[in-house]
Amino acid sequence: MKKILSPARSVIAAALIAGLAIPAHAQLREALTTGEQATRKAEQVQDQINQLDDDRSEMVREYRTLLQRRDAAELFAKQQELVVQSQREEIASLTEQLGSIDDITAQTVPMLLGMVEDLKMFVAADLPFKADERKTRLETLDAVMKQPNVSTAEQYRLIMEAYSAEMEYGRTIDTWQEEITIDGNPTTVDMFLYGRVALVYMTPAGKVARYDRATGEWQPLPSSYAADIKRAVRVAQGKAQQVVLFAPVQKFTVQ
Repeated sequence: MKKILSPARSVIAAALIAGLAIPAHAQLREALTTGEQATRKAEQVQDQINQLDDDRSEMVREYRTLLQRRDAAELFAKQQELVVQSQREEIASLTEQLGSIDDITAQTVPMLLGMVEDLKMFVAADLPFKADERKTRLETLDAVMKQPNVSTAEQYRLIMEAYSAEMEYGRTIDTWQEEITIDGNPTTVDMFLYGRVALVYMTPAGKVARYDRATGEWQPLPSSYAADIKRAVRVAQGKAQQVVLFAPVQKFTVQ
């Protein structure tokens, strides 16, 4: 037979059940709260792990960059060592050369003086054109060679300029007016230089002559040369077009 609880006992039983249910519910909520806290803690820990991983990756990149810079610096240092060594060798070579400058100068000066003397000899044996200009150039060279404050390099440069000027005379034609003595009378004539082939003149009256190296005198030319010489003078003056010119030639030798 089923037992029927009395009302008093029923009230007591309900109270006991409620008493037991309240702690269980509180424990469940506490467990849920603890779980949520643990989840949040885990999320925080994961964030920290992620941050540490990012920091580690950044540090790895920086480390690799530093290694590359170190390698580049070592390569640059090796290259600079080669440059420094080359400069040391060059300094040693220059120092040695400086020690021999006096010897070089002692050998160079006689050579330059010889060049000046050779140029004087050449001018003396050449056709007597532009005598004042060429004489001044040679006198300038003599003065320069006697000046101690003029470097050997500058002396050489001036000598080479003089040689170049003399060479230029042989490659060009030129004309100018000059006063010479003809039959005892001062006469202004048109001089014409065919390079170093011939030196001729034409008087205002149309008479022509060429300089004879062998005799050192002016030799009259046949009147048949007059037209060619007049044309040559006009070409040199820029008053006529260039044409084939005919000149009385003479062998040129320097002994």
